[in-house]
Formats: sequence, C-alpha cells, structure tokens
Amino acid sequence: MNIFVFGNGNISFEDFLTHYQMPLAQVLQNHEEASFLVCDFRGVDTLVLEFLKTKTERVQLCHIGERPRYLPDAFKTKVGQWQLKGGFESDKARDQYAIENCTHFLGVDFNSDEKRKSGTLKNMEQCVALGKKSVTPLKNPPK
Repeated sequence: MNIFVFGNGNISFEDFLTHYQMPLAQVLQNHEEASFLVCDFRGVDTLVLEFLKTKTERVQLCHIGERPRYLPDAFKTKVGQWQLKGGFESDKARDQYAIENCTHFLGVDFNSDEKRKSGTLKNMEQCVALGKKSVTPLKNPPK
C-alpha cells in the first residue's frame, strides 16, 4: 500500500484533522506496511509531513529542484530516514510521478466549482482513471 496524499493549499486545520489526520491514523494503525508519497507544497502537504514525521520512516517526499521547499525537523523524528525524490521541473511532473507510483490515494478537494477545476481534483480524477484506490470513500467521485 503506497499512498499518494495531496490536497488544497488553503485547507483549514479543522478540515485537515477531519479529512486527513483521522484517515492517516487509521491507515497507520491497520496497515503496518503502508508507505506514503507526499509533495512539499503548503497546506495539506505541510500538515501531512508534520503529522507523519514522528509516525513512520516510510515516506517519499517529492519536490521540485534540488531541495524541498519544506522539510520537517529531523531531530528526534523519522524524517532522517525519509527518501527525498527531487529534480522535478514542475508541480505537474512531480504529481504525475506520485500518481504513477502510488497504489492508493488520499485527496479531498475544497476549491473546485463549475468555473474552475483545482489541481487536487485533477489529481483525484487521474487516480480514479488509473484504478488507484481511495483510502476514504469519495463523497463526489470524479468522473
């Protein structure tokens, strides 16, 4: 189980706790072998990295360029054992790598509407199209 975790940059902390922290805690409790693909953008990515830093060494942090934009403190955490996967030239290329290499995904979109489709929704749609399994039931599954 290799889970790509992604979402909007403007998520509230309360929404993070409900839609991400609770499912991630359940995965960690019930799937000892689970690993995580996470990117380094603000919002969901940063909160997920902070949540996972003391929970698991099975994290691959995907980032643009030579260094991550954000990396939690490694002192007395498991961050020093994480795999850093860099060199991507764009957010799209980085996300594409994560989508291709995951078996499951956890993403919740708060920003799309009839005029605009967020990057989060696009990632969710691609995961569904490729047969990746959602960690949580999708309320409004992408078509």
